[in-house]
Amino acid sequence: MKAYFITSDTHSFFEPFYNELLEKGFDINNESHILIFCGDLFDRGPDSMKLYEFIKSIPKGRRVLIKGNHEYLFINLLYKDIPDHYDHTNGTVNTLITLTNDKYTNWHDLVIDPKLDEIKRWFLSKEWVDYFETNNYIFTHAFIPLLIDEASYIRHMYNVDIRYLSYKDNWRESTPKEFENATWGCPWRLAKAWLNQTGKTIVCGHWHTSDFFNNLMNLEHKYNLYEENPIFISKEYNLIGLDACTAATHKVNVLVLNEDEL
Repeated sequence: MKAYFITSDTHSFFEPFYNELLEKGFDINNESHILIFCGDLFDRGPDSMKLYEFIKSIPKGRRVLIKGNHEYLFINLLYKDIPDHYDHTNGTVNTLITLTNDKYTNWHDLVIDPKLDEIKRWFLSKEWVDYFETNNYIFTHAFIPLLIDEASYIRHMYNVDIRYLSYKDNWRESTPKEFENATWGCPWRLAKAWLNQTGKTIVCGHWHTSDFFNNLMNLEHKYNLYEENPIFISKEYNLIGLDACTAATHKVNVLVLNEDEL
């Protein structure tokens, strides 16, 4: 029976990710073990190259790569003449440098490096998807695309102001830009507004799970953003959150589901 190991927001922190993967029983040589990454694989952490090499060592048929907002940031960076400020602060430029030669100080020298073509082809390949769907689950980075009444406020609404959002029956047919906008959403706010009407459980990352617990559960104990971000599972909201706020906690969550559960 196949076993699926699901994670999100590793953010180039390879060691805590790999250690948790082994703790959960993952065996790279076991053909029935499948990895699902729910986005934001790189940026911010120290081990982009280690993570890249590990992913590439897993056969394509045993890895599912879902784009998060940081993958979109990376792809957008590839087409820029010069990086924006947020490309530096989010760690995207550093990821690009690390995955090429880790020696550049000059942007113009970097963009003509032959290895950049290999990295670009991989990030732009059809292997990267916006969601992965099974009978019971939708694996994505933050949320599925929604109907938006006020297009000029897309990102703001997905994060905070959800008054102009509604469920979209044909969300699977959304444009690449609509899927990109959805990667910026706040999953627990969108789920709390009952905007998941798929009948399936959304498995996501993007937003630290301490907020899921503190805002969706009636708990006496409040979870600490910088310490406690375990896997969040709610049947009421059809939502599973995975983001352990790795850049702050240096922890990575890995959820294991068997084939018959999917």
